[in-house]
Amino acid sequence: MKRGLYLSAGLIDQMDRILAELRQKTRVNCVILADISGQLVSAAGVTAGFDAQTVAALTASDMSATAELARQLGETKPFRLLFHEGEQRHLYLSDVGNSLILIVIFETNVPIGLVRVFTERAARELLPLIDSYETALDHTPGVLHEAFDEALSDELDGVFGAF
Repeated sequence: MKRGLYLSAGLIDQMDRILAELRQKTRVNCVILADISGQLVSAAGVTAGFDAQTVAALTASDMSATAELARQLGETKPFRLLFHEGEQRHLYLSDVGNSLILIVIFETNVPIGLVRVFTERAARELLPLIDSYETALDHTPGVLHEAFDEALSDELDGVFGAF
């Protein structure tokens, strides 16, 4: 998988192992790990039919909007979990510390309780990796952020240009 960040092979392997285990234990379609800016970090599973980078970017926006909603409602911390129920697929979102978002895409026949339990476990396993991730992010050249902004803008134009 192409990554826009320079992460060590060891860190990538650890993240990929956690995502693969989550997917295997829950039988979900896809698990995506993104950072809070919407940058795709890793993905496991079937991404045919949608663009994982666009899903990561839109999910980051969703989490950001929900954090503001929590603040407006007087919550002292942002909401940690979001669940979107669709006719064919569901989307379960969980924050991982203050840096990452775990995105789980699954069919309607997969029990939400199963997804929730194993997603929480995966988030706990990812927490110790956040320091390494943030260090790698600090050492990533700024030009990637500009390229990401341009790519995100192009993707959003493509997605919403039809409306």
